[in-house]
Amino acid sequence: KNMIKINLLPKKPIRKAFKYEIHLFFLIVILNLLAIALIYSINARSISNLKSNIENAKREIASLDPIHKEYLAMEQEKKEIQRRIQAINTIKQGRALAARTLYDLTLNVKESLWLKTFKKTENKFELEGRSVENEAISSFVESLSKVPYLNGVELKSVEDSAEGGLILKKFIIQGNISI
Repeated sequence: KNMIKINLLPKKPIRKAFKYEIHLFFLIVILNLLAIALIYSINARSISNLKSNIENAKREIASLDPIHKEYLAMEQEKKEIQRRIQAINTIKQGRALAARTLYDLTLNVKESLWLKTFKKTENKFELEGRSVENEAISSFVESLSKVPYLNGVELKSVEDSAEGGLILKKFIIQGNISI
């Protein structure tokens, strides 16, 4: 009955290996915590720098706001000046056109024809006159159609009209006028 008990597994080396693994585990956990802390610190510093850059940019924008408002005011003044210059140029063109039109009308009016009214609205004109004979009206319309800045010249109406005891031909001419 004597039995010999033989334990084939050593007791002490298992404890040493187990202690080594526990130490290794805690070392890895500590290294991971240090890495996380380092990454957090770097990100926190980066976020802090970016926030400070944003604040600096906001201050710079605020300092440039009066300059921007001045620029907008100058742009508005520039538009107003350009509008006034355009109006002046339009008036100058109108003056030149009016003088040229009167000159050309007087050149083309014959003795047996005279003008009563000349109306100009934007780029259209209407001319009313009287004549003793139809040929003078026809000749006048032809000569007006040869004037370079008068386009679409046409005789709208001719009718007999009694004025001052005479029977005259009342006529209306319409067309486009542009420089």
